[in-house]
This record gives sequence, structure tokens and C-alpha cells, in this order.
Amino acid sequence: MVEILKNGQAYFRFEHLSEQADIKHFISSKDFGNMSLFKRKNKQQVVENRRQIAKVLETDINNFVFQQQVHGTQCPVITKRDKGKGVYSYASAIKDNDAMITREKGICLIAMAGDCAPLLFYDPKQKVIGVAHAGWRGTYKKIARKTIEKMINNFQSDPGDILAGIGPSISQKHYEVDDLVYNEFKKHISGFQTFFSKGKEKGKYYLDLWAANKEQLLQSGLKEENIEISGLCTYQQNHSFYSARRGEAGRFMAGIMIL
Repeated sequence: MVEILKNGQAYFRFEHLSEQADIKHFISSKDFGNMSLFKRKNKQQVVENRRQIAKVLETDINNFVFQQQVHGTQCPVITKRDKGKGVYSYASAIKDNDAMITREKGICLIAMAGDCAPLLFYDPKQKVIGVAHAGWRGTYKKIARKTIEKMINNFQSDPGDILAGIGPSISQKHYEVDDLVYNEFKKHISGFQTFFSKGKEKGKYYLDLWAANKEQLLQSGLKEENIEISGLCTYQQNHSFYSARRGEAGRFMAGIMIL
């Protein structure tokens, strides 16, 4: 992952996705401010923050498509009718949704994050993009795999062609979870033990979101060399990213669009 500085503001891009000339993608930093409208009083400031990142990306804010993330597995196909949803109000975002795919040009799919992992996808053969929001719930519910399946079923994507980026999120070192999380993975994920290390207390564990989502993508048929993990921890690098574990309500966003 590379950091891009423009007018004193930083955003980030995956190296392998940056090599694709027909897409644009980004992950915002705190330099652009909070990007979430959820339960916000200063809505105009959030919209202005979004407008600023759109300006840096040389696109229109109305090309963005936001979703009301609920840690679920819904993954609709986005069309031109969806452009602008959620841009100016939380209520107008796509409801009960955590992933999206499209092959329409000029639509920027957005995933919000603040410790959960934003996932970006691109199939350069079929010209399909996707985003997903993967916290511990979305991960054990296999949101990454279900997004890939949607790309396969709707656009005949070959998993071997798909490029994936696992964005900044909380690292295993700082992501302590309890028996509830451990047991959900135990029920739903084969080989789940490899994603956990023991915590300092009984009933506590450290979860590796990066490894868990990477394994899902490998099992879905993606090539290891086509999966890039940012390696940036939102908790540890809190100067750049919002972190819910640090008690912050702000969110950064990850986006991808076909030019």
C-alpha cells in the first residue's frame, strides 16, 4: 500500500490496483476528516469532507454510492440509478447492506471503516469492481466469499483474475475478542483456530481479520499474488485512521470506480 500526498492531505492506494489504468481507488485518512453521516449533528461538514476527497480524486461527489452497513452479507448489483445514494443523508444510503458490485463506469462504490476491514475488488477481464465491509461478524458470515460469488454469478468473473485489497483495520495484536466471537467462528469457519491467539485472560483471544479474510479469498479461488493486505493497523496508526476501539465515532472510507 502506498501513501499519496496531495495539497498536504494523505490518502492511500493499493499497489497492484494502482497498476490498473481503467480504475480509480482510494482509502481516505483523517486528513480529510470524518466521512460518516451516521448519527452526526455536523452533517454539512461531513458532506464537505466527502466533497474534498472527490475533488482530489477528480470526480463528482454524486458518483459516490454509500451503504447503511449492518455487519450482514447483502451484496446488490449497483446501477446508474443508485448514483448519489447516501451522499447527503444517511437515510438515502442503501439499506441493510455491506457489499456492492458493478460493471457500470463512473460509479464509485464506498465502504466505511473504523477498525473493520474494507475490502476492494477488481476483475480486469470482465471489468467488474466490488467493495465489502468485513468486521468480525461479516468475516464469520463470509462476506468476502459471498462478494466473489456474486461477481462470478452475475458477471462470469474467473476468481483467478480478481484482484483484492484488504484495507487498513485493527491488527491482531490489538484486536482482543471474547468467547462470543470465538464460538461464532468455531460454528461457521473451518480451521478457525489459525485466526486466533490466546489472550491474557481466560475467555479472551486476539483475532486476525487480515488472515481470516485472505483465507476466504484463497478458498474462493483468488491467487495469493492477487491479494494485497495493507498491513496498516487503525488502532496503532490512529494518527491516520479512525478507530472504534479507541472510542472514536469517526469513519474513513474506501472506494473504487471504473473510469
